[in-house]
Amino acid sequence: MICSADSNKGQKRSTNQDSYVVRKYTEKTYLAVVCDGMGGVRGGEEASQIACEAFLHTIDKWISPYLKDRNKQVSTTEIKRALNRGADIANEQVYLKAKQETGLKGMGTTLVATLVLDKTAFVINVGDSRLYHLKGNSITQVTKDHSYVQYLIDMGQITDGEAVSSANKNIITRAIGTEVCCEPDIYVQKLENGSFLLLCTDGLTNMVDDAAICDIVASERGNKRLDQVELDIRVRRLIDTANANGGHDNITAVLLRV
Repeated sequence: MICSADSNKGQKRSTNQDSYVVRKYTEKTYLAVVCDGMGGVRGGEEASQIACEAFLHTIDKWISPYLKDRNKQVSTTEIKRALNRGADIANEQVYLKAKQETGLKGMGTTLVATLVLDKTAFVINVGDSRLYHLKGNSITQVTKDHSYVQYLIDMGQITDGEAVSSANKNIITRAIGTEVCCEPDIYVQKLENGSFLLLCTDGLTNMVDDAAICDIVASERGNKRLDQVELDIRVRRLIDTANANGGHDNITAVLLRV
């Protein structure tokens, strides 16, 4: 497995309030986290950084015994519990920081993360940052946005097509750090050799549609042995395309190739 990641402030923003971390534990074990902060320039930056670091630290601590003893078995229930714990601690730390400093009041962040163990991705999300699974010429959004627009879609009040141009598309219904407790969703995604996982903020998905993302990421173009350089190029193309299409927000992409 290989991974590439990058982040860019976009064309309209003066700072970058996105944060991401990637941890390679073994050749087949990775953790990736992406957060998109909100609450003013300083608040957004603080919230996303705190959440990323808190989540990473929690999983680092939890996974350590399993890395030391490869014969130690871990269940799906334990993994889900660890991911939930990571989100809870991230939420607590952002919430408390906002309470302690008046200038940070109301700050929060999205969070999407995956712990990949061999051929299985365990995914958690809060907010509208996304994780996609790509293979061949297909792209699947694994996570479901916690957003007002998604709520309207679920209620049958607007279509997917209408959601693209909705004035309410930036309103999220769940976040890390804005309430005492957070409500994450967890998904389990089976993987195949040659498939990809893409974690990204809405600065990418609002500027580049799923079909274009798939064309950039998953098209083999005759290259069956995709290397690190080529993976880096594809991440760069995602960000460049978002900027070329307007770059209205910060753009972050983390791409893993199984």
